[in-house]
Amino acid sequence: MNGKGKIVSFLVILGVIVLLSDVAMPSIIFGGSERIEDRGWPSGCVEMANLATRFGWWEGPPLGGGEYHFLYRCQNTSEFNQTLEKFAAIEAKGLELVVHNGPKKDVFVDGRVDWIFTVWTPESWKRLEPVPPPGIDLYIGGGSVVWEKVKVPENVVLIDKRPGSVSPEFAGKGLIRAEVFDIETRKAIPAAQIVLLKPEGSAEYKQTKRGKTDKQGFCQIAQIPLGYYEIRVLADGYIARKWGGWDNDLPEFLQFKIGLARPACVVGIVIDTDGKPIEGAKVWATDVLGADGFGYSCVDEPNSTTDAQGRFEMCSLPKGLMSPRCRSEGLRLTNSILEQYKAPSDGIKLVMTRTGTIWGKVAARDGNRPASEIILELEAEGVHKPGTWSYGSHGFTVSPDGTFNISGIPPGRYVISTRPNPCPTEYEPNTGKITIEGGKTYEIEILHENQRDRAMNIIRKFLERRLKNEQ
Repeated sequence: MNGKGKIVSFLVILGVIVLLSDVAMPSIIFGGSERIEDRGWPSGCVEMANLATRFGWWEGPPLGGGEYHFLYRCQNTSEFNQTLEKFAAIEAKGLELVVHNGPKKDVFVDGRVDWIFTVWTPESWKRLEPVPPPGIDLYIGGGSVVWEKVKVPENVVLIDKRPGSVSPEFAGKGLIRAEVFDIETRKAIPAAQIVLLKPEGSAEYKQTKRGKTDKQGFCQIAQIPLGYYEIRVLADGYIARKWGGWDNDLPEFLQFKIGLARPACVVGIVIDTDGKPIEGAKVWATDVLGADGFGYSCVDEPNSTTDAQGRFEMCSLPKGLMSPRCRSEGLRLTNSILEQYKAPSDGIKLVMTRTGTIWGKVAARDGNRPASEIILELEAEGVHKPGTWSYGSHGFTVSPDGTFNISGIPPGRYVISTRPNPCPTEYEPNTGKITIEGGKTYEIEILHENQRDRAMNIIRKFLERRLKNEQ
C-alpha cells in the first residue's frame, strides 16, 4: 500500500474466538402472547401486560430499550371497559387514555391493533424525571371498540386526538391548534407562521399548508390532507424552529405550544496545537438549547468558515447554549464534544490536532478473508467516557476483500479488535494495541481465527514443544 506521509508497517495478530452460541440481541425486541415478567413497573402494570387479549409486544427505543409497547385486540367494548378498570388500578399518577382514529397497524406485529399499553422501565429513563406514566392509546374505527360505549374511570385523563371530536366539520382531515410565544418574555408572538412540509426524497420538502398566529399568538390550521409532515415555526426577528415530525396518516388533532428565541452571535478562533490559526475550517453548532434549557432544533444549521486569521462568527443561533464542532482536512477537534458555550459569547477557542490513518486487512491464517462477516473496532486505550473518539463502536463491517481504511484518528494509544457478525452478547474478542501519531499512516494486517482453528493451533504448538523437549 502507498500513501502520503510516513508509512509504518507491522503485523497485529488478534486471536479471535468465534462462539457458536446465541447471537446478539437486536436493538428492538419483539414478541407475541407469551407471559411477560415484571420489569420494575408500577404496581398493576404486569397484570395489564399479561391480559389474555394481548397478541404482540415490542421494546424500544433502538440502542437503549426500556419502553414497552403491548398490543391488544378486543372482542367488544365491554372487554375493553374491563381493561380500563385494571388500568385505573395501576399505582401511578397521570394515567392517560389517548384516543386516535383507526384502524391501526403496527410496524412490528401483523394484524389490526385495537389498543396499545405503553410503560417505561424506570432505570431506562435516563436523566429525565419524572418517569412517564403508563398510558393507553385506543384506535377507533375498523376495530371492535365503540367509543360511545366506553366508560372512562375518573382517575384516568382523557385526551381525544380525533379532529371530529372537536367538531364534525373537522372529521376526516388533520387539525392543528398551536400557540407561539417568546421564550424569554413568555409573551405571545403575533404573525408567526406555522408551516407544514411533506418530505420528498432524502432531504427535500414541499410546503403544503401554512397558518399565521393572531394577536394572542394562536393559530389554527384545518382540513389538512392525510400524510406525514414536518412542522416548522417562523417569525420575524426570531430564529426559525422545527417543531418536529407529525404523523397524520390517520387524521389527528394536534395541539402544541412552542417558544421562539431572538438571534445571538458566537465568535471565536480555530488554531492548531502550535497556536497557529487555521483557515477554511468549517464550524457549526450542535446540541443547541434555548434559554429555557430545552432543545432548539434550528431550521437552518448555524455554521461558519474560518478566515485567514482562523476567526469564525455564527449569528443564526437562539439565545441559550450550544456545542461547537469543527472540521478541517487532516485535523480533528481536541475540545470535548460535551463542552457547551453560551450564546451570545465571544472569545471561543477551538484547538485542532493532526490525525493519523490506518490502512489494513483482516485475514485468516491462510491469507484469505475470513468466511464470516467481520466487524472491526478501534477505541482509545483505557478511556471509557462520553465524548471519547472511537471507530466502529456500533459496528463497522470490513469490505468483501477484507480491507479497511480508517482516517481522522486523533493521536494516542488505541485498542483494535475484530469480532464476528452476528456476535454473542457475552463475546469478548482478543485485541491488539497500536499508537497513533498525527500526520502518519499505518499499514497493518489483522489475523482473525475462528474458535476451531484457534484451538487446533494451540494444540499443534503444544505438541511441537513437547516433541522438541522429548528429542
